[in-house]
Amino acid sequence: MPRLHRCTLDWTTLLRRISPKPPALSLLILCGLIPFITEPATAQTTDPTAGQEPTLFDSAQQRTSVAVVDAAQWLDQFFYDEAISQEENRTRIRFELSSGYTRFEEFEIKPKISGRIHLPNLNKKLNILITAADDEEFSADDNPISALPRHQGAENREISAALQYFLRESPLENISATLGASFDYLYAGIRYRRSHDLDSWQGRLVNRLNYYTDDEWEDKISYEIWRPLGEKWIFRTKATVTWHVEEDGLPHSLVFAMFQKINDEKALRYEIGNYFDTEDSYEMTDLQFRVRYRQRFLRDWLVLEIAPQVGFPEDHDREVNPGIIVSLEADTGNLAGTKVFPRIFNF
Repeated sequence: MPRLHRCTLDWTTLLRRISPKPPALSLLILCGLIPFITEPATAQTTDPTAGQEPTLFDSAQQRTSVAVVDAAQWLDQFFYDEAISQEENRTRIRFELSSGYTRFEEFEIKPKISGRIHLPNLNKKLNILITAADDEEFSADDNPISALPRHQGAENREISAALQYFLRESPLENISATLGASFDYLYAGIRYRRSHDLDSWQGRLVNRLNYYTDDEWEDKISYEIWRPLGEKWIFRTKATVTWHVEEDGLPHSLVFAMFQKINDEKALRYEIGNYFDTEDSYEMTDLQFRVRYRQRFLRDWLVLEIAPQVGFPEDHDREVNPGIIVSLEADTGNLAGTKVFPRIFNF
């Protein structure tokens, strides 16, 4: 007998069917859906497995899914992945002091303060975001030791503050809106994240649309998949595309990364980054090989990172460009008693 399908289509199902499209289309889709997002429909459905005891296969699948998600969160927190840090709904301030050098850049030392202040008495879904950094800030995820294609990403901001409001929070979806300002500009943005299972893999789509009064529209879309390889390894592939209204090209990247847990206090991340741009003509702008070593340093809230790298940038005729960054990071705020932070050093 053919299987009957529900006629009711809720917004969660609709969002699940949305696949990454060219930036302009994704902007229209997200902006059009946000005002109408409601809770999923409550229509009664019949679960074919209701009342049945879970099989050994079902239990194994559930344990695998939990292990994949927990391991990914641990690594995202350990390496401070933006996809996770943007969804924290608690007070946390991070102090960073980094020194960096490459063959084509001078040696520099730069501080940075970033964080969020949770306002539970005002609204449980509201946070204040603050950032204070050098206007040419760098890290292992930015220039001159770049994890992004040349010219990709918004211009670095010196000092800014913003309000972030979470429209939806769930393991599968997260939607938030941001309104902020600096001395020279105002900005507003909306961020959408969708996670899903791919058998033994986990997938995550993130779309972040911002408008700056000085630089106008920018849309950044990323999609990544990952899976564990044994007890101490995780493999991840991440593709990123950035569109900017004032740029002719469409810079994008494809990064392959392998995470290794050494012990409860140390971890390694091996990366191969391929970076491209379509401006003038389609070309690879850089090829980078990087190793990032991080460990707990003296205190649970203090982390040391050493990130050597070698690149072959197109704007220097593919000449070898070795470099290194050394950084020290300190976290303060509402860390005690949280589920994620203690696992940074307890995989």
